[in-house]
Amino acid sequence: MEAISKSLSLFDFQQFFPSDESCLKYLSEQKWKDGYSCHRCYKNKYCRSVKKFDRRCTACGYVESPKANTLFHHMKFSLQKAFYIVYLVSTNKRGIASTELSRKLGLRQKTCWLFKHKIMQAMASRKKYTIASDVEIMTCELGINNIVENGVKIEKKKLAVLAHEKKSKGRGKTYGHKINDLSAKELCKILHDHVDRSASIKTNGWPAFSAMKKEYHGIQTVVQKKGKHPLVMSYRIGCGLLQWLRGVHGHAELLQYYLDEYFFRLNRSDMEGDLFFHLLDRMIKHEPRTYYDIVNFTPKAAFLKKANVSDLSMAH
Repeated sequence: MEAISKSLSLFDFQQFFPSDESCLKYLSEQKWKDGYSCHRCYKNKYCRSVKKFDRRCTACGYVESPKANTLFHHMKFSLQKAFYIVYLVSTNKRGIASTELSRKLGLRQKTCWLFKHKIMQAMASRKKYTIASDVEIMTCELGINNIVENGVKIEKKKLAVLAHEKKSKGRGKTYGHKINDLSAKELCKILHDHVDRSASIKTNGWPAFSAMKKEYHGIQTVVQKKGKHPLVMSYRIGCGLLQWLRGVHGHAELLQYYLDEYFFRLNRSDMEGDLFFHLLDRMIKHEPRTYYDIVNFTPKAAFLKKANVSDLSMAH
């Protein structure tokens, strides 16, 4: 197994989490490390419940387990195996297929596929920060999906747009968005989510980018020089992404999740052993996701843990 992690070996992982109880204890400690708040009435006082590590609200009587209201919600298999899947996904540099997870853990392939996609939910960008220096925006084609529309099998290109931040020292952040076509409406999604309006933006001259100049004044076209791609770093990252997808994730029909995984790794390549625990923390803070949510891209508020009724009404 080729791993990013240098400090958390497989032996270390087994020492940390030798049983389901040790995993449940870790979830409990991390979930309520900043204090308990009832998921139903938001009161702060609790008492012990029948099951170990569960907490019962003294105000409304709501019983909550450490797994509830996280991406571990309603799991049907061992929590230790779930942690092991998170470990394998986070430490394998080239990624790991659900078929390989199934073979290693003795679980059904569909079970591994679903839980792996839950992990990929936690890898999605929180969209908290924008890139504001020199930015390269590039479109790329990542293969073909065979889909059925009105009973007819058709081929549809997998298209994505990448935004890469150039820095004089070190590597900046890179983000990727799945797009349905190369229209300005689709391309502007990555700008709205990840790029500051004041940024200096270089593009490859695709006509749709010109329509965004009213909102993003820093957009400029880079002319291709003979024998050299105009957006060197973005082109290299795009080539690496294509090789990664073809290596393990050949189909990648739900492309956005795979983009999230790839750029989650790329942007945290210096995190090493902390990546596993960082990913666990994100899964604990993330809302539950069902199979329907995943395959239909049903939007939910990621990382929403505490909210007031007034805040929710204002959001609408």
